[in-house]
Amino acid sequence: MPKIPKYYVRPDGLHESIIMVPTADGGKKRKAFRGKTDLEVWNKIKSYDSAKEPHPTGVRFEQVAERWWEQAEPTLTYNTARGYSAAYNRAKDHFCGELVSEITTHDINDFILDFARTRAKKTVITQLQIVRQIFDRAQTEGLIVYNPASVCKIPKHLPQKQRELPSKDEISLIKQSKNLPFGLFAYLVYYTGCRRGEALALTGGDIDRKNNVVHITKSMYTENGHARIKTPKTEKGKRKVPLLDALSCALPDRLPKGYLFSADGGKTPLSTGQFEKRYKKYQIASGVTVTPHQIRHGYATALFEAGIDPKTAQTLLGHAQLSTTMDIYTHVRDDVLQKAAEKMSVNF
Repeated sequence: MPKIPKYYVRPDGLHESIIMVPTADGGKKRKAFRGKTDLEVWNKIKSYDSAKEPHPTGVRFEQVAERWWEQAEPTLTYNTARGYSAAYNRAKDHFCGELVSEITTHDINDFILDFARTRAKKTVITQLQIVRQIFDRAQTEGLIVYNPASVCKIPKHLPQKQRELPSKDEISLIKQSKNLPFGLFAYLVYYTGCRRGEALALTGGDIDRKNNVVHITKSMYTENGHARIKTPKTEKGKRKVPLLDALSCALPDRLPKGYLFSADGGKTPLSTGQFEKRYKKYQIASGVTVTPHQIRHGYATALFEAGIDPKTAQTLLGHAQLSTTMDIYTHVRDDVLQKAAEKMSVNF
């Protein structure tokens, strides 16, 4: 007897194999073979006769997906489009050849569950979001009565990448190296909580010494190697943060009219490539190892230690959701408790 292949066992206990099979119209489609055992699935695959398949009618998933992407892509920012395109292509490849009207909630759940096995939470959320939007398009076009992805949920307890908080020693290095080439960038991020793109988009006009305020209203992103400026995704991104004395003293007495961080005298902001070269040299010279985003978390840590309430911290950090701020605050609190426990272990 030939060796029976080992097939995927679904969460409901059924064994399953999905293969591409020929259709009556000369094309191909994905077909699932399921059974209670590997042998049952194997026998179903052996006995399958594509000639008995009904001639397909309707619109295939990839056709709807392509129309959705053609409409959606021009409305997305460059960086968002890059992230969405991977999820779009994965969905299109997975459901390729299937009629959009025949794809069920169960099919989508299986796809998401399998995808989530090796992916972080944020990536899985994006993937499901794209699938939902494609089926929204199908519903709008009248191809389906309801969106089968609307009730799908991501699996619980998915891994969520946590960036490490900068240590006290790292913060000291940032403060001590402010006068090194590009040292002002890291120093500014620590004292304002700016995201990298927000800091690169700052101009002299955004620094209000009279009212001791820094206006954060825009962000830099790179498209085809060139720096571009965009406004925040949400109104929460536009904000005013206190211009603290330490930062005010570190800034030039006479602020430039143009961009604070520029390669051409303030006319244009640094692109991502230009920034990375300068930041790498700064890290080597200063000994700072953390990323700008970790330094931003250092600002959040300082807010927590200063007793700033989460809602105010949300405003200062420009978070659209309070839950994002709370995640950082929880991380800071847990880090403090862990260090306290380590000290207690030594002293008790």
